[in-house]
Amino acid sequence: MDVEAKKNRDGIAQWTYDDIPEKLWSIRPLSKFWGISYKTEMKLNRKGIHTIGELAQYPLKYLKQSFGVIGEELHLHSNGIDFSRIAEKYVPATTSIAKSQILLRNYSIEEFIVILLEHIEEVCYRLRREKKCAQTIHFSVGYSKEYGEGIKKVHTLNRATNLTMDIYNVCTYFLYERHTGEPIRSVSVSLTNLINEGEEQISLFDNIIQREKEIRLTKVMDEIRTRFGKNSILRGVSYTSVATARYRNTLLGGHKS
Repeated sequence: MDVEAKKNRDGIAQWTYDDIPEKLWSIRPLSKFWGISYKTEMKLNRKGIHTIGELAQYPLKYLKQSFGVIGEELHLHSNGIDFSRIAEKYVPATTSIAKSQILLRNYSIEEFIVILLEHIEEVCYRLRREKKCAQTIHFSVGYSKEYGEGIKKVHTLNRATNLTMDIYNVCTYFLYERHTGEPIRSVSVSLTNLINEGEEQISLFDNIIQREKEIRLTKVMDEIRTRFGKNSILRGVSYTSVATARYRNTLLGGHKS
């Protein structure tokens, strides 16, 4: 239903079981359907499954053999059946802030550092909205399929932070240290070991005045984004030809809003 709801002004859609053959089974590619990742879509495609209708009619026995419990969920969901309990929203304690992105094409490292800065800006914006700072960075870069897995690095900072450039400088250090020319196709940044803002330790080597200035400027920028939208204030790199943030900020759930 989210596929249709995203197109409606009020964000609401109503389906009955009679709508399933027409509205649900026609969905393609499979990754547009809730719960199906790009990798799962590729596995299903290799079985000759390209639409939700084909998935619904595929024998449950073989789905369970290939995907286990997930296979049964795929079968049920593709037939419009969901046993999830509808209840008040549960808000868990925030233990990490993360974002992964599959890029639209292969990027060179010179192009990718623009994408990376925009990516980290979004992660840190979410971190600051939670009024948290992060101590540990999980950073990974995926290469185009024929070039192997890519780069994975976990790094713990001496001092927790929620400033974009602090995280960006660490990630670019490891990127330049380990990258050997492969085309880049995906990126993931996860920030963990979170503490409340104001609890981070101050280093004797910090330029306190400069850091306070950066924090104040960042808060002003965040307030503008929160009030007027993410495209209301952007870094200069987001206006270059390789940048994607302005376009992605117009999407809702990965689709054009």
